[in-house]
Amino acid sequence: MTSVCIAGAGVIGSLLAGHLAQVADVSVLARREEHARALNEDGLRVSGRSSRTVRVTAAVDPAALPEPELVIVACKGTDLDAVARRLEGHWPRATVMTIQNGLGAEEIVARHGDWPLLSAVTFMSGTRRGDTHVEYILDTPTWIGPYRDTTPADASRSRR
Repeated sequence: MTSVCIAGAGVIGSLLAGHLAQVADVSVLARREEHARALNEDGLRVSGRSSRTVRVTAAVDPAALPEPELVIVACKGTDLDAVARRLEGHWPRATVMTIQNGLGAEEIVARHGDWPLLSAVTFMSGTRRGDTHVEYILDTPTWIGPYRDTTPADASRSRR
């Protein structure tokens, strides 16, 4: 089974984690210890356009998480440099995918590691109901494409 780490446990990161956990082993890099603890104890609930509760492994320190094959950086643009800095020195064999809607996210992440990079844009949306519950509101496709040291085939594999 594929292993994925979602770096960012806000609405978009939680929606991605909730859906991917059905087909992959998912870990979550959270910002706050109490958030990570709640996810580990209660799981992650998605309601709205889809409904599920999934188990994830969460921590605030990347060293406490299993090494993933894919890291999806799903934080707000203003937190991007700080999240990339936290990932620095971890998981050298992973591919990292940015999912911020805007230009330049890949360059920010690239400054912190030599990971192969994928670039993604999403327009899905939801509402945060709590640390372990997010409501899925807008269901739209996510575009994934190659960036540094990746190919269109790598991007296609990440869509599965």
